Amino acid sequence: MNIQPFKPDGIPVPAKPATRSAKPEKETGTEAAPQVSKQEKLAAALAAEPEVRAEEVARGKALAADPGYPSDDLLAKLAGVFVNDSQRAK
Repeated sequence: MNIQPFKPDGIPVPAKPATRSAKPEKETGTEAAPQVSKQEKLAAALAAEPEVRAEEVARGKALAADPGYPSDDLLAKLAGVFVNDSQRAK
């Protein structure tokens, strides 16, 4: 099964750091900027998100109230994915 990573909209994803060369770079300024780890950036992005996103709650309620969701076509495709994946696992 090929699962894509979850990338929610609205959460900034830090850019990948540039590759480092074998030679250390010389500091040109009087003081270097403090390094912020990926974990700290992600924690800050998470803290900036509201705990309850009202638009997503409303979307979920609308989908739950829709008797046609998920569609039969979508369920059939999903079942096919599960069957094919279980066949490969044997």
